[in-house]
Amino acid sequence: MTHELIRGYNRKHISPRCTIQIDLQKAYDTVCWDALETIMIELSFPNQFIDWIMLAVKTVSYRYLINGQVSGILKAKRGLRQGDPVSPLLFVLVMEYLHRCMMELKENRDFKYHPRCAKLNITNICFADDLMLFARGDVLSVQTMMAVFHSFSEETGLKANPDKCKVFFGGTGYEEQQAIKESTGCIEGKLPIRYLGVPLTSRKLSVIQCQPLIDKMIARIQHWSVKFLSYAGRQQLVQSVLISITNYWMSVFPLPKKVIQKIEALCRNFLWSAKTDGRKALVSWENTCEPRNAGGLNFKKLIFWNKATIMKLLWNIHNKNDKLWIRWLDIYFLKGNSILSWQVQHTSSWMLNSILKCRTYTQNNVAWEKAEASKVFNTAAIYNSLCGESIMVPWKHLFYQNRARPRAKFILWLALWGRLGTKDRLEKFGIIHEKYCCFCLQYETLNHLFFDCAFTGFIWHRMLDWNGYTRYGSDWDTEKRWLIEELAKKGWRREILRINLAETVYHIWQARNEIIFKNNSPNLDVTRKITESVIGRIMLAKKLKIHINASGDSII
Repeated sequence: MTHELIRGYNRKHISPRCTIQIDLQKAYDTVCWDALETIMIELSFPNQFIDWIMLAVKTVSYRYLINGQVSGILKAKRGLRQGDPVSPLLFVLVMEYLHRCMMELKENRDFKYHPRCAKLNITNICFADDLMLFARGDVLSVQTMMAVFHSFSEETGLKANPDKCKVFFGGTGYEEQQAIKESTGCIEGKLPIRYLGVPLTSRKLSVIQCQPLIDKMIARIQHWSVKFLSYAGRQQLVQSVLISITNYWMSVFPLPKKVIQKIEALCRNFLWSAKTDGRKALVSWENTCEPRNAGGLNFKKLIFWNKATIMKLLWNIHNKNDKLWIRWLDIYFLKGNSILSWQVQHTSSWMLNSILKCRTYTQNNVAWEKAEASKVFNTAAIYNSLCGESIMVPWKHLFYQNRARPRAKFILWLALWGRLGTKDRLEKFGIIHEKYCCFCLQYETLNHLFFDCAFTGFIWHRMLDWNGYTRYGSDWDTEKRWLIEELAKKGWRREILRINLAETVYHIWQARNEIIFKNNSPNLDVTRKITESVIGRIMLAKKLKIHINASGDSII
């Protein structure tokens, strides 16, 4: 809503208006206890409840360490404790008192509302200690509003920091601006500014205004790059941290396509090289973002995720009429019409137009129809409907729902895509010229390494025998076809086989790399390592560990 109220401040020939951004000085630390108690009494809280709250608030003491000496106990006289879960709620009560004081301005003839606030009597928007005041761009209205704020400050102890308070003008003459700045003591601000963690701008969001989001992601990557992380570790950081950083911005704005492309490039480069600008991806980002049963790692497709979050705003406008910003939108734009049928106007803001564009995705959308029927919006369901049906890969049962270690599953995933750096691929790219298998001195390919090689084939035969299968290893394509057919069936033995496959591929690949890069010798001890890894994963599953014998070294 603040973005809508600030829209057009860059234009000429508009009615005078101003917005004041108030920075509360040490907000939590300066709340007057007597004022807090009086507010709760006036709001008709039970006396017993007020006594409990005030007892919790006032029992605060401090000790200071000065030159290695601990001071005596110092009793606090004001303020709310930082980190206390009750403190934000109590602070909201104090700010509610400011709101009610501002509401009385409608009876004051000296005060004129902001041109887009009069119909709802809006004078302030507050989120925690971030406070925005709105008024007509004339000296008398601003002075009247600030007088109410100063009275509130004297009563509650919450004072403004004049060095950080800013005033923004739209359609206001130079002399009027100077008079307002002099009367408020605020400096003139320039849009865009950072408000609640995102840019507050009077124009359409630009790529350069999204740079703080990009910088935040780069800072995280640079911090992680000093650590030794496996592919699976980087995969988890991309999934749970990097992509999650974008969620707040995407829930507020439709991000420019170039920004989304930059975010995806950062995630892709970090996944494959642990840097912000790394080597070429082994698997394309489009395939990586597919669901696991379609051969991907289930990363979010950010272009569709952004559309789904904007569709949530559309759904809120259509269903939640109790929210202030939706009531404001209805009065100034929709005028009682449904958002789903309202005609776009030239006066609509770019954000509203972006929301309206999402109406096309609601047609014949089962997830949207379910949200309408249940009155509960499911962002994940809408996202899946926008992505559409994915084509299942034939080897989905080898990778999907595999209980092996994440790092083993990742190497298996690369092998299934045929993207492991075997010597035939490296020779093709001109990286190496020596192309012989380090186990048997034959030409190394993926088909040969898994499990046509005499050494690795013997290991695979022993692991299959341990798993209860009598089978000798063949090349990778042949084994994959057999595994696809076998693992499509159900049963505990096949679940173990799925783990067995991932751990075997991983340990063989590790043993191959240690021979090449560390000059180790081939050693059948790899079989013991595979068995230990498989048993370790089996013991984490209740329905599988009952099939391990008493000594814990074989299945029964």
